Order: sequence, then C-alpha cells, then structure tokens
Amino acid sequence: MFSTDAIMRRGAIVLACTFGFGGAALAQTVVVSAGGPSSKNYPAGKTLAPGTKIALAAGDTLTVLDSRGTRTLRGPGSFSSDASSTTANQSFASLVSTQNRRRARTGAVRTFKLGQRVMPPGMWFVDIERSATFCVSDAAAVQLWRVDMEKPATLTIADQSGKTGTVAFQMGQNSTAWPAAMPLSDGQSYTLSGAGLAKPVKLRFAMLGAPATDPVATYTALDGKGCTDQKDLLVAATNLDVTPS
Repeated sequence: MFSTDAIMRRGAIVLACTFGFGGAALAQTVVVSAGGPSSKNYPAGKTLAPGTKIALAAGDTLTVLDSRGTRTLRGPGSFSSDASSTTANQSFASLVSTQNRRRARTGAVRTFKLGQRVMPPGMWFVDIERSATFCVSDAAAVQLWRVDMEKPATLTIADQSGKTGTVAFQMGQNSTAWPAAMPLSDGQSYTLSGAGLAKPVKLRFAMLGAPATDPVATYTALDGKGCTDQKDLLVAATNLDVTPS
C-alpha cells in the first residue's frame, strides 16, 4: 500500500506533467458531451484551447467544462471556449473538500441529481449501490454513502483475498468511514453486500493523487482513471445552466 504522502506527491507530479504549470492549463475547456449535426467536431474529452471559437448549427447542443463550471451551449450560434468568469467555482471547492465527510452525517451537505439519480454530496463518497471504479486522493477521506437512511443497516466488505469486514449505518445516517482495517491500495477490488443491496456491488479503487484546484484538470484526471461516476458528479455539481443569447 502506498502512503498518503507518497500518493499525493505522485499525483502532484502526474498532474503537473500532464497539465503544465502556470495559468494556461486553468484556461482550458474540455468537452463533456455533444449532440446534433456538429457533434463529430466535438468528441467527449476534447480539450479546447483558450480563445477557440465554437460554431454550432441548429439542433446542436454542447456541454463543456471550464474553470468556472459546466455550461451547456445550444445552436445555432458562435461561442467562445473561454470561461465566462475567472471567479473560482465554490461548488467545485466544496465538492473536492475532504471536510464534507463530517457535515454529511448530519444532512447539512446538499446532494446532486443527474436525471432521476441522486448523487453523493462530495467527490470522496462511495455510493454503495453502484459498481464502479472509484478514484481516491486521500484514503482517510473515503466515505461509504447511501441514499436511504430510514433504517439502520450493516454493510459487509470483502477484498480479493477473501478477507471481510463490516460497517454499520445508524438510522438517519447517510455516510460512514471506510473501515481502517481494510486499507485501500491502487487497483484493489472489493465486493459490497448486505445493507439492503439487491445484489453485490463491485468496487475498484484507483489512486489519483492530490486533487487539482481546477475543474478541467480534475475531470481529465478522473477520465484517465476511468472514474465515470465521479466525472458525472463533477459535471452535475458545477452546472451553471448557461444558454446562448
């Protein structure tokens, strides 16, 4: 198992090499999704350099993420890839904060929605109902999270070697810490069962390193590790719901 300090150092080096130092990386925009006649020009994950003009035809929709948050553009029209503001996105800051784990137990932190799906209140909360690859920045900050908190529940966790452990949710409790007796490591997989789950849930953990201070760099790092649920959460939490004039 990597130490937390080693993980954070490695992540910082990877992010620095990937995105560079200085302000240029922070000004970039990444394509989240596209639909319509021009969608082939804007594949998901494409990075748009500062000052890029986005040309959309009638029927086009383009969702992009920049340093301020997520914007959805609708054609026809011409748009700039540049963020509409240089102000830091407070939703993003809250999302990646490791302090949310303390407040979530009391219901003081908002959750997010993607369609009909209720999503966790922060980046480091594992939805116990979803099989996924989950990116970890600080192993001590990982929380197990559930939507339904009406009843007490016991969750069983088994690692690849067959070792098992349990965690308890009290009535009215949404989240609880990942058990210290089952330390996380890069590439390790676990099976969750019990706690009212309809079927076992498979989790694989990927060590991300220190979280970036910019939504675009964070999104790209999550994408590189295959952490789709956390990418979806980032997009939903920073949605500015901007439409073209």
